[in-house]
Amino acid sequence: MSQINTNSIDVNYPIPGQNNSSQGFRTNFTSIKNNLDTAGNEITELQNNAVLKSALSGITLNNDMANTLISNAAVRSFRHTTYNLGNSLSGTVVVDSSVADYNYGNVSGNITLQFSSWAPTNTSQTIILQLGNLTGKTITFPTAVSYTNDNAGLTLLENYQGSGVVSAPFNTDQLTFALSTVDCGNTLYIEPLYRSQQSSQIVKRAPPVTGQQGDRVGTVCVDTALDQLVITNTNAADYLTTSGNTTQLYPGMAVSFTGTSFEANIVIGTTYYVRNVVSSTTFTISSTSAISSNLDLSTASGTMYCNPVSYMYIATDNYSGNTFDKNIGSTTAPSTITISSAMSNVAVNQPIIFTGTVGGNTGVSVDSVFYIKTVVGSAITVSQTRYNGVAGPTYTGVLTTSGATTDIDCTVYEGPDIFKRVTLNPY
Repeated sequence: MSQINTNSIDVNYPIPGQNNSSQGFRTNFTSIKNNLDTAGNEITELQNNAVLKSALSGITLNNDMANTLISNAAVRSFRHTTYNLGNSLSGTVVVDSSVADYNYGNVSGNITLQFSSWAPTNTSQTIILQLGNLTGKTITFPTAVSYTNDNAGLTLLENYQGSGVVSAPFNTDQLTFALSTVDCGNTLYIEPLYRSQQSSQIVKRAPPVTGQQGDRVGTVCVDTALDQLVITNTNAADYLTTSGNTTQLYPGMAVSFTGTSFEANIVIGTTYYVRNVVSSTTFTISSTSAISSNLDLSTASGTMYCNPVSYMYIATDNYSGNTFDKNIGSTTAPSTITISSAMSNVAVNQPIIFTGTVGGNTGVSVDSVFYIKTVVGSAITVSQTRYNGVAGPTYTGVLTTSGATTDIDCTVYEGPDIFKRVTLNPY
């Protein structure tokens, strides 16, 4: 409300037809001056703070709202600002999110993006970034959007290469992204525009056969990628030698070979099973999932490729199982896990997933699906594989613990098998 107050001005002064004291003039002039000063201050405040359609005479237009709240407004035909980042972008490119809502440019070499001047924490801001001339170029995003989760953020982009790097897909020269934040840019969410994502329905996990809460008919999963191994030698002692590393292999894992076989008993395209991981560069295989004996090999050398078999998992029914959380009491090398809680609902061939500190102190990896191999009293053994409903070879990587293991427990899954799997063969 305006502070101008004319009540102190005597509008009937001077009185006509008589002498009047000059004090009345002074009083009125003082009141007029004070109200003019008040009006001047209020007009200046309006000039500094009001939102205007155009600049006032002699004053630069500045409608920066400085995060002031505007609420309960009906709006129409709002536009977004644009900014040309440049037509020959290379190296480090800084995108100032306070300059424009839509930023665009063309690249001439690989670029590394940086973002600045995001809106304050607890407010949401989204900008659009369009980059062209991307054939043969890469975009590296900052770690704020470089999710390590295989099913979020950058990893869902169809052209994600890992380590925060994105490139244009085949026959594509331009990419457009929406980037959002609610914490002043410390965490950035990215969504591709005009291009598809990898389907978020195809997630990278090996589900238990029973499925998990939320799995429905048509849910599709794929294994996390494993490295192809180059095989350089076979030996009459029945082991294969690789120039890679065998750490990803485990007994019972299905593998197949591609290339040209230099070993008569290894048939290209046939499924074999890892029997023993002998060292970081050597392993043996079996012709059956029972892995009861090594495949007989001769001493030979050459080059062929060992491919850990990967699967696509498809849900043919909705999840309708039950989960039972169990406490781990102790573990005994090489394979025994003792459950300290009730053993009801614990049965052979059921899926079991360990939870807690990664690896705990038990030697059992968490968040991976195992299958119960044996149940004797409160002691169980597990397998990393299951074929035709039967748990595979016993996992022998368990470490000995003393006393209750408070940093790792497990969940047992009980219910109908809703997932089927399809072998993905190399070609």
